[in-house]
Amino acid sequence: MFPPTRVSPALFALVFIGLGPVTAPGPGAEEAGPRPHAAELTAMLGWTLEEAAVNFGVPESMFVHRGGAAEEDNIVFYYPDYRYLFWFRDRVWQVRADEGWSGEVDGVRMGMTREGVAQLWGAPINDGDEAPSWMLPDQGYPVRIRLYFVDDRLADIYVYRSDWGGGSVCASRRRIRRIPWGVFPAAPLR
Repeated sequence: MFPPTRVSPALFALVFIGLGPVTAPGPGAEEAGPRPHAAELTAMLGWTLEEAAVNFGVPESMFVHRGGAAEEDNIVFYYPDYRYLFWFRDRVWQVRADEGWSGEVDGVRMGMTREGVAQLWGAPINDGDEAPSWMLPDQGYPVRIRLYFVDDRLADIYVYRSDWGGGSVCASRRRIRRIPWGVFPAAPLR
């Protein structure tokens, strides 16, 4: 056993009063600061098929987006509100909203200029890049938002797990276009 020790009540009070209450940040603490949060789109990361079906219903279309390597291939669900869910195995790892989407992300809407976005969100982490990115609050994994501009107008938003960046459609700097069903010829039956 340890020998008994005596701590001065004054020292004890000084240590605990001096430290003050030590607490974890409360709800909303991660919302401080100029960076974007993209909470609505970020919440979709990690969804299962069941969660996507409950929240969005059946996708209007589903397609494969081929990457530069087999591990970069994506199954993509497209929804009529102009949002896309990118799947890795059975989880959403990336969300896209294209120019037809009427929503907003922390004050940013489609059609805004790059300068207008920077005024709201501050400088991106890759300031000289044609497709600027911002870090988002950690979700137990790193998350980023990347924006694509056409003629200096916002046309695409990607929110993605940046620890899976090798397979990132947005990291490849290629914007995808949804192909209308009428473009595909009917396959002959055999």
